[in-house]
Amino acid sequence: MRSPYPPEYLEFISLFNEGRYAESHEALMEAWNADRSNRFYKALIQLAGAVEHWEEESYYWSETLFRGARELLEEYRPRHAGLDVDQLIRLLETCADVAGAKRKDREGRYKLPPLSLALKP
Repeated sequence: MRSPYPPEYLEFISLFNEGRYAESHEALMEAWNADRSNRFYKALIQLAGAVEHWEEESYYWSETLFRGARELLEEYRPRHAGLDVDQLIRLLETCADVAGAKRKDREGRYKLPPLSLALKP
């Protein structure tokens, strides 16, 4: 049975869930560049970028991208393209808060919550 979702979107989710954030980001770039009005893809690209910045200890950009992705997803509530956007927004808010706390307290021990994207029809 053929998936109702574009292959680049499915590739993004697969790579993201494997923790391959830079590659997941790249998986959507061509599709987003072809249609810059696709704010959903832009949000997902920012999400992957936020995690990349977290891993590089660039907490300012991590927080900024988590918050930006959250804002972009607002118009897609409650569900879009098989994702529970409400749940994803809550996750992004938590991640942004953690990144912000780490930015202010570099010596503190902070961890992002588990990050995964689950498609549900």
